[in-house]
Amino acid sequence: MATRHHDRYEFGDLPLNSVDSGTNLLLTGPTHGGTRELLLRLLLGDDGVLIITADTSARQVLTAFEAVGGAVESERVRVVSCTQERDEELGQFVASVGSPGDLTGIGIEYSGQYEQVYARGYDTVRTGIFTLTPLLVYSDNVRPVFRFVNTVTSRIRTADGLGICALDPSAHDDRVVNSIAQPFDARIDVREADGLELRVTGLADQPDEWTAVPTIE
Repeated sequence: MATRHHDRYEFGDLPLNSVDSGTNLLLTGPTHGGTRELLLRLLLGDDGVLIITADTSARQVLTAFEAVGGAVESERVRVVSCTQERDEELGQFVASVGSPGDLTGIGIEYSGQYEQVYARGYDTVRTGIFTLTPLLVYSDNVRPVFRFVNTVTSRIRTADGLGICALDPSAHDDRVVNSIAQPFDARIDVREADGLELRVTGLADQPDEWTAVPTIE
């Protein structure tokens, strides 16, 4: 059994300073513009890792996590998949929910997977959601998704975890984006220029101007 505990989460070679345990970050950028890669890189470390995927199969997510340098270890890495694709052969790595619209089911499976990782001694856990956009598309309005996000971020905050949730702002009007952003401590904007760039709003001692993200060696 592994035991991990620390007061801050660090981000390796990314141009971000460490953040307090219990921090939730909203990652905003185009779905296919480097946002997924950055989210997965923010999950790197020797903590527990939980990924909720709403638009890509669990197998693709785990492969992409390995591609950015993540170690897919069954004792600490879990995926909650709410896509239509089934990856039964991945066994304990994956919990499946029938649809991105089943927010209650996603929440139940997420809590169960969190408890499993925690029970193995990983009391610091990084959670990634990619992306919130399908959840909003399947919902009649923003309120149920807001309640879901508020519940997840509250759990992360209470458990001294780290939450990274991605959203494509171009797919929603400003009212929806501003509503979803409320439970988060800060926002990381992502764009493709000559390469991937980011900027942070809402946290001190973070780059608030567009800053280049180093490529993976």
